[in-house]
Amino acid sequence: MRNPKIKTAEIRKNFLEFFKARDHRIVPSSPLIPFDDPTILFINAGMVPFKDIYTGHRKVDYKRATSVQKCIRAGGKHNDLDNVGFTARHHTFFEMLGNFSFGDYFKEETILYAWEYCTKILQLPTGRLHVSIYEDDDESHALWEKIAPELKNGRIQRFGKEDNFWSMGDIGPCGPCSEIHFDRGEEWGTGPEDVVNGEGERFVEFWNLVFTQFDQLSDGTVVPLPKPSVDTGLGFERIASILQGVDSNYGIDLFQDLIKAISEVTSSKYSDHVSSHHVIADHLRALTFAIADGAGISNEGRGYVLRRFLRRAARHGRLLGMHEPFIHTLVPTLVNAMSDAYPEIGEKQSHIEHVIKAEEESFLRTLETGLGLFEQVAKKVKGTGGTVIDGADVFKLYDTYGFPYDLTEIIAGEQGLTLDQPGFDAAMAKQKEQSKAGGVTATHDVTLRAVLDHSPPSGDPTDFVRTDEPVLSKVVWHRPSDVIGDGTVDSQDFVILKETPFYAESGGQISDTGMITAGDSVLRVDSMSLHQGWHIHKGEVVEPGQREHFEKGATVTASVDSERRWDIQRNHTATHLAHKALRMVLGDHVKQSGSYVGPDRLRFDFSHHQPMTPGEVAQVEQIVNEQILNATNVTTEEMDVDAAKKSGATALFGEKYDDLVRVVSIADFSKELCGGTHVSNTSQIGPFFITLETGIASGVRRLEAITGREAIKLMLDAKRFRQDASQLLGRSEEEVGDALQQLKESNLALEKEIKKVKAEMFSGGGQSIGERRPIGKVSYITHDFGQSDRDVMAGWVDSEKSINEPVVVLAFGTIADKPTVMIGSSATATSQYDLHSGSLAKECLSILGGRGGGKPNFAQGTIATGTAASEVYEVFGKKIKEVARA
Repeated sequence: MRNPKIKTAEIRKNFLEFFKARDHRIVPSSPLIPFDDPTILFINAGMVPFKDIYTGHRKVDYKRATSVQKCIRAGGKHNDLDNVGFTARHHTFFEMLGNFSFGDYFKEETILYAWEYCTKILQLPTGRLHVSIYEDDDESHALWEKIAPELKNGRIQRFGKEDNFWSMGDIGPCGPCSEIHFDRGEEWGTGPEDVVNGEGERFVEFWNLVFTQFDQLSDGTVVPLPKPSVDTGLGFERIASILQGVDSNYGIDLFQDLIKAISEVTSSKYSDHVSSHHVIADHLRALTFAIADGAGISNEGRGYVLRRFLRRAARHGRLLGMHEPFIHTLVPTLVNAMSDAYPEIGEKQSHIEHVIKAEEESFLRTLETGLGLFEQVAKKVKGTGGTVIDGADVFKLYDTYGFPYDLTEIIAGEQGLTLDQPGFDAAMAKQKEQSKAGGVTATHDVTLRAVLDHSPPSGDPTDFVRTDEPVLSKVVWHRPSDVIGDGTVDSQDFVILKETPFYAESGGQISDTGMITAGDSVLRVDSMSLHQGWHIHKGEVVEPGQREHFEKGATVTASVDSERRWDIQRNHTATHLAHKALRMVLGDHVKQSGSYVGPDRLRFDFSHHQPMTPGEVAQVEQIVNEQILNATNVTTEEMDVDAAKKSGATALFGEKYDDLVRVVSIADFSKELCGGTHVSNTSQIGPFFITLETGIASGVRRLEAITGREAIKLMLDAKRFRQDASQLLGRSEEEVGDALQQLKESNLALEKEIKKVKAEMFSGGGQSIGERRPIGKVSYITHDFGQSDRDVMAGWVDSEKSINEPVVVLAFGTIADKPTVMIGSSATATSQYDLHSGSLAKECLSILGGRGGGKPNFAQGTIATGTAASEVYEVFGKKIKEVARA
């Protein structure tokens, strides 16, 4: 079938409207960055944002939902990256249509809805549809025959667990699944692989219906869930390719303008470079959406995944002849195609372009340096008649120059070489072990999970009382850590109260601490955890023999450390003020991408493509302090989440909200959805000082600040410093700055005089201090300066090379803790022997694990720490001999 008039925008719309008409709540796509799920780097399936609802951790007022969810898959179980660009249906970024039931309807309605949507809304020909089910799922088989009798003629097929059974992990919710496949016709193949769930291209699986009806226990036992649920995932790009009748997902309307733009920018023909066009288009989508949702590019976690995307796309750009940054120029085309559905990419377009361009430029520099080393390695391998590059060399390219393994593999393949993957894996494993050696293993939460598995709580969730006054309550659950009997951890106590004033860590704000008392018995509370609505107090009964006073039913008094709580809430309210101030100073592209609110400081990570200037930092500081001096009341209100957003309240980065939310307002200045604790008036915050502004990833900045007691301490320390400096300099406090400036100028003058004396000493009297060695008719002069400075080394090189004979001069020394090489060629050496200093430096420093360059008569650069002077002299000497043909 082929109907190019059915656009992707229409598919999104009719899917959501179909399920809305069947009482499903339309839930907007969550950001790609999971806010509170450390098990994944990106949202990788439509059901992920609903996990807390399935497990009972989050309560909502609907039992049916539908969504179009942004997803990224790049590793682990869904290892799609190596396939992207080389198959018709693999992507890193994609959209997932889904409908979900939380203990409401089950198999019959799910199958009915899916069949109705496919055959009545999309009008897929029933003769082309096939269904796969789990081998033991007789119920689904019967329902498919009942609802879709057209499938009775052998088009309902049974498969085993690998194909048609879903689980969240080794333990937990699981169940059979049923998939719908589209038969593209015999022209796509009739071989043994061209079957349902086969490896061929004929059958396209496009919709997976998951029936979560069991709970798999740690002993392998599978028991029925009290409230079975449904999770379905319909591949958006796949169903669009079926409806539009194109051979590949990359042929749908969403990709057409983008692929055309790639062809134009790279001056390449799509049909001659299909895979490279697909790689660039796919990775651009992933980068754009991830950066828009607050992700940065870095060397770890999701930041490194994005770096791999960009470098892989840039590498394919080089295959198309692109040696300058170009990927960022494609962002406007993508924004034009998809911003109607996802306005955030349009709102953040400038920021996205800045981040991608900066990373492209960085990678091109890395590539240039690393390719020099690669060529040396390849030359060495070929020189011995080999075809395999040693794993240690591949790892050096990865570790030192940021070359992903697959990138090195591509470059090597172009020269007929392969890589020693076992050797690379061994080097990688060794590095990971070394990293682990300095690490600390946290057992607290691991122990808590084990205790909860052993003795799960029951009953109503905890009532959180927002006060720093003691609260009278009752113990509803208490388990010491030794209940699990593994003997591997120190004694800990885990307690749930009916009501508690203790805030449990969430939204960036850390937990309260304090104590729970029963008469003279004390349970020290060190931290808190949230579990399915229960606030779990984690700590220790001070006297182990008094544990019985905290058993279930005991009346206790819960008291938070109120001084610490006040420090925390000062910082939390200041975080809201700083967030708004940053947007005022830097622009509306600023988006929170992480935070920490503790008693000692606040930390705020935000999207911004360049360092803040001192003036911008001062502006933010001034705006926040002005709001503090205004003594504005901080008010809170509970309201429906949609009403809160319509009122202008900011929904923070990736946060999951219940239907009833808490809105924290600071007059007309700031309004945010927030469940944390705050001061009641901004005047209670005290002074606000920014102590750090730095980058933590490409496109992500970090601001740290202090308030209240910490800020006052800083002011007093600064005052004492000025007083001490005043006494030491013998000047008034007002004159300290001028006196220090005069000292600095005097010191610089002395340093200049010392350098002059050193330079004269090294070059004076016409007698060279360097070691001279002949290479043919060229004189090669070297000297190790040890700890030195640029002027001394450069002055010596200039002095030695300023003679009318062929000479190459090399100075080696350490400047500001960096091993540095300076090289100079005399005019005769350059003109008669082609000994170009810049070329010598660029090639030789690359071999030595460094980088550098310069002009024909002078060049410089740095090399890897620990390199011996003799090794430097040898590498340059060999190159001089080769170039001069000595």
